[in-house]
Amino acid sequence: MDDKPEPEPMTNRAAMRRLLAFARGHWRIAAWQFTLAVAGTSLIFVFPGVVRWFMDEIIPQKRSDLIWRAGGLALLAFTLRECLFYLRTRVNCTFEQRMITDLRSQLHRKIELLPLSWFDHQSTGDILTKLADDVPATQRVILEGIEQGCTAILQIIVTAIVMLVADTQLALLVLAPTPLIAAGGWIYSRWVSPRATAAREATSALNATLHDAITGIRQIKSYTAEETRQQKFLAASRSLQDKQTRLMAAWAFYSPSMTLLGNGGLVLLLMAGSWWCVQGSMTPGQLMQFLLLVGFLYEPIARLHGVNQTLLNGLAAAKRVFDILDNETGEDLDAGQSLPTVQGAIAFSAVTFSYRADKPVLQDVTLRAARHQTIAIVGATGSGKSTLFQLLTRFYDPQSGTITLDGTPVQNLSKRFLRQSLAYLTQEAFLFAGTVRDNLLIGKPSATDDELWTALRDACAEDFIRRHPDGLSAQVGERGVLLSGGERQRLALARAFLKDAPILLLDEATSAVDVKSERLIQTALSRLRANRTSLIIAHRLSTIIQADTIYVLHQGRILASGTHEELLKTSSYYREMAALAFDGGEGSS
Repeated sequence: MDDKPEPEPMTNRAAMRRLLAFARGHWRIAAWQFTLAVAGTSLIFVFPGVVRWFMDEIIPQKRSDLIWRAGGLALLAFTLRECLFYLRTRVNCTFEQRMITDLRSQLHRKIELLPLSWFDHQSTGDILTKLADDVPATQRVILEGIEQGCTAILQIIVTAIVMLVADTQLALLVLAPTPLIAAGGWIYSRWVSPRATAAREATSALNATLHDAITGIRQIKSYTAEETRQQKFLAASRSLQDKQTRLMAAWAFYSPSMTLLGNGGLVLLLMAGSWWCVQGSMTPGQLMQFLLLVGFLYEPIARLHGVNQTLLNGLAAAKRVFDILDNETGEDLDAGQSLPTVQGAIAFSAVTFSYRADKPVLQDVTLRAARHQTIAIVGATGSGKSTLFQLLTRFYDPQSGTITLDGTPVQNLSKRFLRQSLAYLTQEAFLFAGTVRDNLLIGKPSATDDELWTALRDACAEDFIRRHPDGLSAQVGERGVLLSGGERQRLALARAFLKDAPILLLDEATSAVDVKSERLIQTALSRLRANRTSLIIAHRLSTIIQADTIYVLHQGRILASGTHEELLKTSSYYREMAALAFDGGEGSS
């Protein structure tokens, strides 16, 4: 496998560009959202004008006839603003959920299409964190960061213009601290960005540890490893605590510092305005109007401090999401050709493969299966048996050699066509949380209930499903935990019957089941292998004695091949395996 160069780390600016490009797909609702924000912001300036009207005209001139008019105008402005806020909140919610759904769907789709080699180096907890936590945090950049930020900046600009028009000298005095506040925000962003990224990574590590503890709870309990796992969890938790503490320490310094600068401008205004009122160059109404306008100026500035924090956290999350969407190469399931029909002839020719460059798993492996033959592969654990199936399904590609289906290299076939031609029963019969019907329909989504029952009957699974009061709607639990090992295996067989693929891959299909379940599974397998090319991996040699050819795999190489009787005569290694498998009984006779 080729080593790809590590991609350059994404910058905050690049992450923001990617987010804006993504948001353009929802520009209509974004425009409607921004229009409501502008309209709501413009209404805040009504009240300061009404206050000045009261202070400079209505009260001094004792114009009681104008009180209701002025009060009604202020109340109308407040009412309209809150109505617009209601609409804006509804639009925001719709915008946010659409973007979260779209981005999460894109990420999930990309993760599903990534090759298995990518999953080999990822923790499940980290993947779940990206889907469940990072995507919503990313969208907060658009909603709170951009929408709230743009609204706050708009309010600051409009307020500054109103103040400059009302009194330029006093406005400049009030605006004096804003360059310092802007500089503080820029410095904070540069200072905190790496801390936010580190906190995100620590959160992911903690979730990965927690996921391992939950999925491995039976192993933890059986080995009484509760204390060991607790210490591991505490270490991850303390790491997150340290990262979050460092992040919040920066915020604890930044937020009050910026608020102090804003309050300094307010005190300057009060002092200077009072002086000018005493001198007669300003009316009390003008001063009151300015005091209210200063509140409208510094309120969005304070809001921008929170927006800055949201932006940094969101961009740290966005870089983790876009790192997958932009830098990881997914599988193209449809690239390649399809065959008009599949006969089922399979050939491995001088195939060499390794997961890591320093540790070969298969070396110069050659084996063949003719149409409708049953080929068995035996060998010690770690000899590379399952890897053969991983290569045939193109979960991985070999470093050298060729694998063909009906004479066509599998690399030339589309992965979708190739995998639809195979029914692969893995060593662990994995069932998804849900019903029996849900799990069977994976084999054939269009299957009717009658077809499902037929498949269950063929797989010797009908009886225990019939006995359940919910039948096909019975819940199987997470990973099929509500069923026994034999029941899970037979449901997996029923799934294979439904798929009706011309090639059957069986990887330890009867391992870890009781004798009765093994007999039922063997009966079902006999039906399933009929008129199919079958490749079987098994430690129990009783399952593959009738194979047309048995290949003996040892340390990644084909050591011997032939029928069971031939190998007993020609291969001492196979004789030893047979003696162990049959406890010195029939296999050695």
